[in-house]
Amino acid sequence: DHVLELGGPGTLSQSIAAVRTGGHISLIGTLTGIAGSVPTAAMMVKQVRLQGLIVGSRRHQQELVRALEVAGIRPVVDRRFGLADLADAFRYEESGAHFGKIAIEY
Repeated sequence: DHVLELGGPGTLSQSIAAVRTGGHISLIGTLTGIAGSVPTAAMMVKQVRLQGLIVGSRRHQQELVRALEVAGIRPVVDRRFGLADLADAFRYEESGAHFGKIAIEY
């Protein structure tokens, strides 16, 4: 339904192939570069919506973290896994049994 595209032009065609017809692609990264071709015919056939998003600067993130701390807002952490148990963490996420975040500790 919704694809988060981090790669940019080098992986956009894969995201178009993966998204459902009428789906939405959020372009939030350009790890493969900032210029390239856009497969417009594939987008039209699948009736895809592509939206570029900017997530903010480091300063914005620091301000957000400070605001969360001042307000006392904490994320809900369902369960923590050690790095050695990473596969178990993925299986747990896949099960859908969690409520909140799944944390990996190293």
